[in-house]
Amino acid sequence: MMRDMSYRDKMILLIITVIIIIAVGFFALIRPKYNDMVADRGIYEATKEEWEGIDMKLQQIPTLKQTITDDYKDAREVAEMFVNEAFQPVNDTFDNSNANLFLEQYIQPLIDECDLKVETFALSGIGSDTISYYYKTPNVLTYSLLENADINGNYAQQVADLMAESTDMSQRTSADLMTNSIALNVTGTKENLMLFLAKINGEEEVQGGEDGLGSDIGENAVLVNSINITDYTFGAGQTRTITEEQTGADGTVTTVTREVPVSADGKGESSMTINVTFYNAKPIDEPVLGD
Repeated sequence: MMRDMSYRDKMILLIITVIIIIAVGFFALIRPKYNDMVADRGIYEATKEEWEGIDMKLQQIPTLKQTITDDYKDAREVAEMFVNEAFQPVNDTFDNSNANLFLEQYIQPLIDECDLKVETFALSGIGSDTISYYYKTPNVLTYSLLENADINGNYAQQVADLMAESTDMSQRTSADLMTNSIALNVTGTKENLMLFLAKINGEEEVQGGEDGLGSDIGENAVLVNSINITDYTFGAGQTRTITEEQTGADGTVTTVTREVPVSADGKGESSMTINVTFYNAKPIDEPVLGD
């Protein structure tokens, strides 16, 4: 049959055959490779986008590390007042066995320096207590005419701004702290009492004993639960009876009995009951951020 075909027909047939071979080769060999290339390009684009996101986060690491470090320093300064030196053995070892003894030794220099005469001294022992947040909730009055007149939302926004702090604080979870309470029955002057309160709050430097306990206690998380004073006038409201002799103008000596103030200037002594709670939290660990 090929012999009967003209040269022109043969050339046309040859061209068609070549085209068919090329087409078959494209679909059999080139097309899968092309599809693989398209798929690989999609993977490349997705990987590139993912890498750019990772690289952006990597670029932010130094800033994040500095932010975390700054937040840690700020939080540590606030938390330092709760790292109570009176609980040092507990913070160091987590063992409560000698907590009462250490606190007793810790507070004794304060009592001595304030010249308080101790009658009884009782410790509650290590425990925990929940500390609630203290904050002011503004008293905002609203009424229908005011709300109806607030067509631009200015009043609502001002109220929201005013309530923002109390709203935030009310949603926070209260924290538990370690505690130990001391109940003291003592006798002393008003000045003795005020000095003692200043010292346990860290407002006055304490010299401490031979072992150094109690020296320079710093600011402490201390709550004075109650103070009961038998004579709140510290002698100014009390009198004592005295008997004395008085000589009249004619030389007659008479015995006179009269009442005089125990301490006219209120600098006398009184018995007092003082109940104080010390709070404590372990120091915040410094975050390990790596190089």
